[in-house]
Amino acid sequence: MIRATGRPCRVAVVSDYSFDTLGGAETAMFEQARALAAELDVTVLAPRSSRMPELARTHQVRVVGVPSQGRLSVLGMPVLRNTRELRTRLRRLLVRRDVEVVHLHSEFGLAAAATAAAHDLGIPVVQTVHTFFWQTTWPVQQLLRWGAPGFHSLLTGLRPTRVRLDERPGNSAMRNMTLTQARTVERVVSPSAHQAAALRAAGLERVDVVPNTLSVAAAATEPLRGVDGPLRVVWVGRMVPEKRPLPLVRAALAAVERLGPGRLHLTLAGDGEQLAEARALVGDHPEVELVGRTSHARVLDLIAGAHLCALTSVGWDNQPMTVVEAVSNLRGVLYCDPRLTEGLRSAGILADGADEAALTRLLVELADDPARVVAASEGALTDRREFAPDVFRRRIGDVYTAAAASLR
Repeated sequence: MIRATGRPCRVAVVSDYSFDTLGGAETAMFEQARALAAELDVTVLAPRSSRMPELARTHQVRVVGVPSQGRLSVLGMPVLRNTRELRTRLRRLLVRRDVEVVHLHSEFGLAAAATAAAHDLGIPVVQTVHTFFWQTTWPVQQLLRWGAPGFHSLLTGLRPTRVRLDERPGNSAMRNMTLTQARTVERVVSPSAHQAAALRAAGLERVDVVPNTLSVAAAATEPLRGVDGPLRVVWVGRMVPEKRPLPLVRAALAAVERLGPGRLHLTLAGDGEQLAEARALVGDHPEVELVGRTSHARVLDLIAGAHLCALTSVGWDNQPMTVVEAVSNLRGVLYCDPRLTEGLRSAGILADGADEAALTRLLVELADDPARVVAASEGALTDRREFAPDVFRRRIGDVYTAAAASLR
């Protein structure tokens, strides 16, 4: 089914995650599907969601909503099992659409069923791993150690792997879910070099680094020439412990106390279990604004209207869409995890520590002298090329070609 050029041009993009979640993995898949559709024939298979018509209406993408058997309330993830009925339906769709490569963005039941259906038809499968750094702060490590393998096997029909991938047994069990599925495909894609190294260390041999992309036009078209008024910082993400929004809120409030009014303004956009606690911390302080859950379009507007984007996670993120969105909009990124590199070589401002004191110190320094903020914005002119849609299409096209060749 591969064209004479050896370059697949009909792709099925598959994910167990719903576009309604508005997480980084879902946004990355959405943007990649749109970028691919500029040159390839793209079919997206994912749980039914309210955003599917948007993808189909505004871009040349065929969308197929797959009914789920329920939803995990804690993770907000639809539950789909790899059943004979689902595999049969997927085989028929792949044949009808003349699909030449299947591109997964998840590791659960729908991904496993799509892999099996593709291999039955001799179609190569590529899997993008959005996080190999599963972790939880909940005191349920032993429960996850015993429950995660069985749960994943129930959804996928795959025999669990039990490689030690983290000192904490529950975290290791969750990361093994990704490893189990990734072992069944022709090529694995990591959006970052540091995650690719972790995947190779776990035993995966065919791992390619392809950073994420942003297919929509940037709202900000010029880098900053200066900072007028308060230094405006925006944070975007799920309000959960692994993203560390609360340390940033406390650091910003401490910085405001040192700087005085009108010098610093922090906006946080996102929903999650720590939003209520963040609201309690902020109280009636006008310098910190909590937007809550909002649309992707507004997120981009918030970033373009800020001077700097903040990313406070440590050891959790692979290649955050926040970085893609900020750098594409010619805004620098204040970040805490030194392992992150893509898009941050010139546009990044690395904190000298991840604790609240270090964040407070840096916010005060940047508000007092925003020269580094302006330099990071100018540096984004170079770094944003890493996330350009045409660069993404070329890189992922090479992966598709390699996958097809390895299967042959």
